Amino acid sequence: MSDFRTYCDNLLRRARDGGWEVVSEKAIPYGRQYGLLRGGAAKAVLSCYHGKKGFKHVPAGKAGDDLAEALGSAAPAKPGAARPGGDDPFGGGTPRIGGDESGKGDYFGPLVVAAYRLEEGEAEDLRRLKVTDSKALGDATIQRIAGELESRGGSSVHVLMPREYNPRYAETRNLNILLAQLHGACVRELLDSGAPPPRSVVIDQFARRLSVLERAARLPEGCRLITRPKGEADPAVAAASILARAAFVQGLKDLSNEFGFTFPPGAGTPVLVAGREFVQTFGRERLLEVGKVHFATTDKL
Repeated sequence: MSDFRTYCDNLLRRARDGGWEVVSEKAIPYGRQYGLLRGGAAKAVLSCYHGKKGFKHVPAGKAGDDLAEALGSAAPAKPGAARPGGDDPFGGGTPRIGGDESGKGDYFGPLVVAAYRLEEGEAEDLRRLKVTDSKALGDATIQRIAGELESRGGSSVHVLMPREYNPRYAETRNLNILLAQLHGACVRELLDSGAPPPRSVVIDQFARRLSVLERAARLPEGCRLITRPKGEADPAVAAASILARAAFVQGLKDLSNEFGFTFPPGAGTPVLVAGREFVQTFGRERLLEVGKVHFATTDKL
């Protein structure tokens, strides 16, 4: 059943990256069922099944269609597989900057945003590195590829550990605004590096309104801002997703080393178990140092 567990974990990671929080989990005949919440109001149910014909999942509930959009394909993409639309699926041209984030659906650990500048002819190199959507890769592979990407230059990663994340969130009480600010900071860092201006900036879509992101990025004249769902189809965004996920995993490890405590990713049952143990050991007030306390998870600890 380990393959089925991996299948479910991959779907839940896709959901978390789409802003969904896993608030419940239970066994059902031939599978597992998860309750999910987004933005404190949108509710959905994800049922995952295993059988002779393989695995399948069924999103349902009032916001089931939105959850289905976040999940995309049930099967994880294979590293190095051909991407829809080739190396430039959204017509951004080169050079271009790709941006993505990690940790926004994880209770413990940081929120991370990363950007990667893709030069002309570089997409083939990224294919050789097996760069693809980070949700299709294991943590060890992500860390290895991220190290190679960082050595190439042209990347920017901004990490908000919980001690900084919680007061920043309290200022806006809007995760999309905070994400826009961080994406803007990463893009500006690359724009100010002295390299020639990019033709576009492609960011995995996290909000429909772009005004905050446009103000934060301050793109030069002639540089287009492109936001798309499933932006990781673009190799520049896929590279950014790997950098962001690697930094998130490292941030979670740093917290574990600091507290001598294991902090699981996500926001489901393992997080609730760990969170209650953490409160008993360290006190409720110290959740501000390790978790995103505006999550509904906090009220259950």
